[in-house]
Amino acid sequence: MATNNSVNNSSPYISAHSIVLSQGASNQTGLALTNGQLAIGSTGLDPVAANITPGTGISVSNGAGTITISSTGVGSLVWNDVAGTSQAAAVNNGYIISNVGQTTVTLPATAAEGSVVAVSGKGAAGWVLTANTGQVIHLGNAASSSAGSLTSTNQYDTVMVLCVTANTTWVVQSLVGNLTVS
Repeated sequence: MATNNSVNNSSPYISAHSIVLSQGASNQTGLALTNGQLAIGSTGLDPVAANITPGTGISVSNGAGTITISSTGVGSLVWNDVAGTSQAAAVNNGYIISNVGQTTVTLPATAAEGSVVAVSGKGAAGWVLTANTGQVIHLGNAASSSAGSLTSTNQYDTVMVLCVTANTTWVVQSLVGNLTVS
């Protein structure tokens, strides 16, 4: 007759909402988990309760019965529709210009190396991507002046710029169309 099983356990109490752990020939114990935790194994030892740790370009959000893993890198730009004629850009955001008049998008004054900003035209008059004082935008071997700009020449021109020196230097990473550098 089994004397140490889940029906006849010599351990009188395992916490509610716990995962049951077998202790081999000894009693069973419980492993309580909090929001987003998993039981992580370790050879020869009991599993431990742990959260997934995000790496570069990844975020992890833990909730009751959920774990959400998201990319925070270039592929995960937050796209914003711009209906007005001016827009202050935020790092790692893209802007779809839908105004019929030309829209000016101003780069963020503060940006860490590796930050990106993208602008894509939809409105008939296009857009201007403007740098702040002390900032320069490089397109190939052409560079804007300090507080200079890139200007679209066609309705659907698109550009993505990458900050290569914190706060000051932006480089065109990709583009569709013909841009004017000033």
